[in-house]
Amino acid sequence: MIRRTFTAVLVAASLVGFGGSAVAAESAEFTWPPADITPVHETVAQLEVRTAGFDAREVELVPQVVRGASDVLTGTWGHEAAGLFDGQQYVNNNVRFTTPRGATGFFIQIHAPGFFTTAPAGMCEMSTCTGSVRTADGGLVLFTEHTGEWGSRTAYSYRPNGEVVYVSTGYSSVVSNRQLALLATDRAFTFVS
Repeated sequence: MIRRTFTAVLVAASLVGFGGSAVAAESAEFTWPPADITPVHETVAQLEVRTAGFDAREVELVPQVVRGASDVLTGTWGHEAAGLFDGQQYVNNNVRFTTPRGATGFFIQIHAPGFFTTAPAGMCEMSTCTGSVRTADGGLVLFTEHTGEWGSRTAYSYRPNGEVVYVSTGYSSVVSNRQLALLATDRAFTFVS
């Protein structure tokens, strides 16, 4: 617990000054995917254990990251559909909770090393990139947004081990980009343990 809290403090400190002015340069300079990645392919049984841990961490982490959050409900882990399968290299779910400013939530997707191959620069070609920050471990957090009827904001955590974790919320959600980044960079969300 102390290690997780210390890591969260370090991530928070590194995110204080993030901004959009250096997004293109930061994204272009960041090499992705890293060399020498060992892909992870887990069985359904392994994924069930792993995602049970993810559920527990979501319930624990959301009130720490989002002030006043309560009634945290985790959704079913899966991929494009609910459910897990042998060899799956990414999982996702929805998390809902209540805040003093109303009900909200986020979508999280966790990719095993080597599975997410779109580099940050490529993400900026597909989305509007609004900021980025290098993490102390050599990774990169990239912020994107989509406006319009189905608008969203997303924080992508590109990790040196080849994993990518991203957290998205509605464009008008009360969850800030900084909070999205704290969720996406939490080391409990990993395929490598």
